[in-house]
Amino acid sequence: MHDLPVSSVPPLVIQHNALVNARFDLNTTEVRLFLAMLARLKRDDTSFAKCEVNVREILDQASSQNYGHVRRVLEKFASRLITIETLAPGGKRPRQRKYSVIPLLARADYLEGEGTLLLRFNDELRDYLLELHDNFTKAQLTELMKLKSAASYRIYWLLREYASFGKRLIELGELKAILGLANGYDSRFNNFRRRVLERAREELAETDLPFTYATVSKGRLVTHIEFYFQAGAAPAELPAAPVPEWEAAVLAAGVSASSLPAIRARLAAGDYDLGYVQYVLATVQAQVRAGKIKREGGAVFKALDEGYLLATYQKGQKDPLLPSKLKTDPTIASRRKKLASELEDARNSLKFVQSATIYTDETRSAALHEVQTRIGQLEQQLALLPG
Repeated sequence: MHDLPVSSVPPLVIQHNALVNARFDLNTTEVRLFLAMLARLKRDDTSFAKCEVNVREILDQASSQNYGHVRRVLEKFASRLITIETLAPGGKRPRQRKYSVIPLLARADYLEGEGTLLLRFNDELRDYLLELHDNFTKAQLTELMKLKSAASYRIYWLLREYASFGKRLIELGELKAILGLANGYDSRFNNFRRRVLERAREELAETDLPFTYATVSKGRLVTHIEFYFQAGAAPAELPAAPVPEWEAAVLAAGVSASSLPAIRARLAAGDYDLGYVQYVLATVQAQVRAGKIKREGGAVFKALDEGYLLATYQKGQKDPLLPSKLKTDPTIASRRKKLASELEDARNSLKFVQSATIYTDETRSAALHEVQTRIGQLEQQLALLPG
């Protein structure tokens, strides 16, 4: 679904608690877009960059090929407003609360020919998403991706914020406002229970945050919902299953993790072999260096999904001269030299992080993970280069 970073642990997404509790209305497709943008933020980012999202990662194939539908989805998403608690300088919560209404996005573009969305968060959300040091909640992206409805996604975050307590009491009207349902399900609480609470309970049962709930009433009127879940259920950073070298290389090129099943299916069906994957990576990298392609990930996925380089690759398999030409291609040699230099620098950085006194136990662990991940990426990319 999203361009996930290559890592030895499931990636975490983080947002300020004020954003967790903000009032905004997103549908399921828009939640996927919002999550795709969150997944691209890094802990050391100081400003928002444009996020590239392939339309087919968010919409089904028929919808993604309908320009009118994509345009309408984008226009609606770009118009979304957030009612959120105003923060004091430095991202602190002021003593006297006040609220602001902020557009979610600064800009949204659709490159129709490439099927790519370019999205950028509004700079007014900087204190809610970047350089967060306290009052934030984090969650595993892999868990959030299991959720199917927008309300379930928001409820997951609301419970995750209180994970150390094991329960959370929310006034019913406030919960509806947070979910963007303030004007819905007013006639009968049972409708809200069935369509929102029960669906969320079923969906979250498949995540690391299953819950039960009870209602609090005044007379016959339900006034509050109390959620119960396991206390201390923090989003543990568990080791992920080993990633095959070809997958790591494809992800490192910028292809979305949600696109991997489609590539695996082509490989399993015998449409092409791993040699073609290697050929595509090398060919696209050469085109990027020549200035012919700007978005490496999109070009790699298109070549693997549509197989438009397959005829050239198969011809090369029959032509004994073509593989040797590829191996001696100066762009490949240049790529190898660059990667080897970056790998040497990364290994030197590892030695520094291991021994430097400027790190605490906490910061050293995070720095070691980052450097070791980078070393693994570089080693895998080098191993996949021809020659």
